[in-house]
Amino acid sequence: MTLLNTFKTYIILSRPKQWLKNILLLFPPFFGGKIIGNSIFEHAAPALISFSLAASCSYIINDISDRDADKNHSTKKNRAIARGDVAVWHASILATVLYVAAMLFASAVSERFEAVIVIYLSVSLLYTFYFKHLVIVDIFFVSFGFLLRVLAGGEAFQTTISSWLFLTVFIVSLFLASGKRLAELITLGENAHKHRKSLTHYSSSYLEGILWFSSAAALVTYALYTLERQNALLYTVPLVAFGLLRYIYIVKQGNGDPTDALVKDKQIMLTGIVWVMMITITIYR
Repeated sequence: MTLLNTFKTYIILSRPKQWLKNILLLFPPFFGGKIIGNSIFEHAAPALISFSLAASCSYIINDISDRDADKNHSTKKNRAIARGDVAVWHASILATVLYVAAMLFASAVSERFEAVIVIYLSVSLLYTFYFKHLVIVDIFFVSFGFLLRVLAGGEAFQTTISSWLFLTVFIVSLFLASGKRLAELITLGENAHKHRKSLTHYSSSYLEGILWFSSAAALVTYALYTLERQNALLYTVPLVAFGLLRYIYIVKQGNGDPTDALVKDKQIMLTGIVWVMMITITIYR
């Protein structure tokens, strides 16, 4: 393997595509009307880099732990560690380097932000080595990862997070996590339990129930958040409703990864762009 190919392999191992989730860090200042300003840009770079490196660290540790189970997955079997392209000890060194770098960047933000990074990594490790095997609990732990990003954003940018925004993000996180599990169940079929133990205890009907319940609850909490703001944000509710229903449709096709849905599905991508534009015009006009 050439040096260039080795470098590409390690980059892919870090899953940079998943860094897209870290946009959640910008939600507090964005919705708070503070995204424009010099102080925001001073904190944005170290905060986003720190969380991205921390996330990559957790993904690598998860891949090390799941290397045998991933071999039973149609796509995850091609991950570098599961395929044997990267030795476990090499991956462990990379994870350690990423952790140290993440904490260095976090220290440039604040001590409280550092604490959030440590909590995020602790939650990720607990999930990787124990809680991902527990039915329902595994979904909540995945949700905590999304929620901690928003809390980190509030701390990094010194922005108060609305109660309704907090609840909306939490419920949307449950929605996305349950959708991912349902997609895995649909895709893997009878081999689902070989890839993830918790899938043995889930049924499609149960996960669909969580999906519909959480989508309805998310739409209500988001609508209440827009009413709390008392401005034209209310007109973005139909877009959110469409996005939720579109994601459910994608999940039923066996494609439940939130990042893939946002990047690969043109309708969800367009909905997201229009949603951001409407909010920007409403808040910053």
